[in-house]
Amino acid sequence: MLDEVPPRPTSRPDASRATSRVRRGGRGGGQDRGPGRGRGRGRTAYLMLAGMGIMLVTIIAVVVTSLSGSDRGSGPANAPASRLPPYWVVRRGDTYAQIADKTGLTVDELETFNPYTDPRAISPGKRLKLRLHTPPPAPKRKGPRYWTVRRGQTISSIAKKTGHGIVRLRQLNPKLKPTALQPGDRLRLRR
Repeated sequence: MLDEVPPRPTSRPDASRATSRVRRGGRGGGQDRGPGRGRGRGRTAYLMLAGMGIMLVTIIAVVVTSLSGSDRGSGPANAPASRLPPYWVVRRGDTYAQIADKTGLTVDELETFNPYTDPRAISPGKRLKLRLHTPPPAPKRKGPRYWTVRRGQTISSIAKKTGHGIVRLRQLNPKLKPTALQPGDRLRLRR
């Protein structure tokens, strides 16, 4: 029995330990990790890959939209609607096409904003809306709150100068007697 060859040692001396670790759920070199083991890394990698893909698509979309917006010139023809005045006063020789070219609007938009105006019959001085919703007019100044009485003034002359009625002035100044006004007295004109 001399021909019998002893078993060959393995290339890795700790191979038996590695398989035992795999069976116990440790970090072994084997692929069999057991039920429910190692799925967290796969999900994390998938989520990272999906997030990077979404970021790449977002960056491409931003670049494409910024490049398409840069083709426009910076002249008045391409001014945004918020920078346009609310109205255009027609000058001699103006047409809808010329006004649309100067403002950066289309002729269809001008017709939409001004439905009761005939584009072929616009005359100088006519106001055309350049927006669908024009801003409200600026509020009227309220004027002074008080009036100081001068020599020779009566409550009726003050009412006439300020545009208030005598009744309104008496309501605002209940302690003041209209017949006893003196220079230097102060009348309330508004609340």
